[in-house]
Amino acid sequence: MSIKNNQMIFNFTLVLRGMNKITSQLEDTLFESGCDDAMVHSGNGSIYLTFDRLGTSLEKTVSSAIKDVEKKQKIEVAVVEPADYVTVAEIARRAGCSREYIRKLIKGERGNGYFPTPLAGSSSTTLIYSWLEVSSWLSKSHILKNNNVVKIAKILKHFNDQLNKRRVFLEPSPSLAKLVHNI
Repeated sequence: MSIKNNQMIFNFTLVLRGMNKITSQLEDTLFESGCDDAMVHSGNGSIYLTFDRLGTSLEKTVSSAIKDVEKKQKIEVAVVEPADYVTVAEIARRAGCSREYIRKLIKGERGNGYFPTPLAGSSSTTLIYSWLEVSSWLSKSHILKNNNVVKIAKILKHFNDQLNKRRVFLEPSPSLAKLVHNI
């Protein structure tokens, strides 16, 4: 993020659902929809847009980008990145620490203990954590010095939770709807 005329330039990525090929028609549609501040990329079977968008807040800026992307045709945003789910390697990268240091924090060999519990992978070789939980813990433990990281993680997790709910409930089965209603 950088500041320009009381606004900031926010950097984020929107991953598109159901698309795996960049076409000139897609590029033209996105440009005409107001995404002239994004680069279209493909990788790992996905199409994604990296934005450098000027705005007054991250919330408003990401929201406007999603609306612009979804203006025309049947383009749907699947995820806003950086996403909440992270591996140990990604935690180390985002926190600016070594993987070994993060591993020691997880095992309780460093830090004050009580590292967040993984969301998945405890019975496999790859642990998956919530970046919001981990960044909050790292901040409270005075390991992560930039408290904006936690705020950004919270905002992006909220967007992804909403995008995921939209996807799951587009055509819910009656049994799924009943299950969710009973929670």
